[in-house]
Amino acid sequence: MNRRRRITLSIGCGLFLAAHGTGILAADASDRTHRLIIAYNDDYAPYSFVEDGAIKGILPDILNALLANMPDLKTESVGLPWRRVQAEVRAGIADALCTFASAERQEFTLFHKVPVVTLQPHLFFAADNPVRKTIEAIVRREELMKLRLVDLKGNNWAEQNLKDFPSIEYVPGHDNVFKMIMARRGDVHVSLSPIVTKWRIKKLGLPPDQIISKPAPFVAAEVPFHLLIRKTHPRAAEILKHLDDMLRKPGTPRLIEEITQQYL
Repeated sequence: MNRRRRITLSIGCGLFLAAHGTGILAADASDRTHRLIIAYNDDYAPYSFVEDGAIKGILPDILNALLANMPDLKTESVGLPWRRVQAEVRAGIADALCTFASAERQEFTLFHKVPVVTLQPHLFFAADNPVRKTIEAIVRREELMKLRLVDLKGNNWAEQNLKDFPSIEYVPGHDNVFKMIMARRGDVHVSLSPIVTKWRIKKLGLPPDQIISKPAPFVAAEVPFHLLIRKTHPRAAEILKHLDDMLRKPGTPRLIEEITQQYL
């Protein structure tokens, strides 16, 4: 079995604890009632990532802040590869994840009404792509279908919303997406967030003018991210209502903006 790293953050004490093993052992029912284990993608910076043994990012910072005053609830954060995040929530090992509420995820989770963050899809493509002018001129979804798309395996949004595209290749990691684009083995990547994509391009050490982007409202005007809690969690409805109440408070948009700006 592959060895993996888990990073756990407890809001009450503010300490990050790192552990190794095959998973979080199931606690008794009473303990799980007062605990919410949120699993995050460990490689989706700046929304969620692991750095220096700690979970960081826009999503954990926002959710930790909004759930900190939830009565008698200890919130913990776990960083995992993305496909495992979903598998562990489905299995009840972890309790929640924060992402697009796809039809598949709604089979085993409940989610609140007000988005935590809203992503705006963009097209990313190589500046020297021979079909660059064609890409830049796209204004309709049907025009995009003529090109070769590249996306990440396990991206339920792409699998649900782009399933009718005749040429789309799924690769195992975000970095591989851009390597494919740069090698001209694909024309376009539909990114749900230019913030994430620009962060990753910088991490790869690519000159910012080699991969360019354009808004893609014709694919989706926006993609809301919600906290999705497994249906079997005894306090799922209560927690989600609390989160909605917090997100509706007048000061919350400013808080979210301040947190986001810290990572840009």
